[in-house]
Amino acid sequence: MAFVTLHEFQVRYENTVPPADEERVDAFLADACALAENIAGTAYGDGSGSEVPGAIMSTVCTAVRRAYDNPMGLGSETIGDYSWRVSSASAGVYFTPAESRVIRRAAGKTSVGTIELQGMLPDTIDDAQYVNDAGSSEPILYFDREDLP
Repeated sequence: MAFVTLHEFQVRYENTVPPADEERVDAFLADACALAENIAGTAYGDGSGSEVPGAIMSTVCTAVRRAYDNPMGLGSETIGDYSWRVSSASAGVYFTPAESRVIRRAAGKTSVGTIELQGMLPDTIDDAQYVNDAGSSEPILYFDREDLP
């Protein structure tokens, strides 16, 4: 279910969608909203009352506008001795990496995570501890009893 309506889209782009294209734009809006919810990790159109951040609505409209204005994904076109080039991005509704970042930030998601590290020190120190050196056959002194406080 699209959380951005055709009316909200048209308000942002000066009512540029003719009645014959409304069904296609509605499909683009549904696709873009589903992609945005996937990136955000939040379902906005499920009736839960979660308010959609403005940055996400704007980004969805930008992706839909790109798909509507350039359905073939053309990157350039020349008129004299006609030629055209497809851009590296795909056709249809998609979010650029920067737009995906905007959606994650607006949803409160970060790319920061945590990991748990494990040390190499044993539970008890009876003797000096050595570690192997990958570039030599000689072990390296890692910890000695003299290092204890």
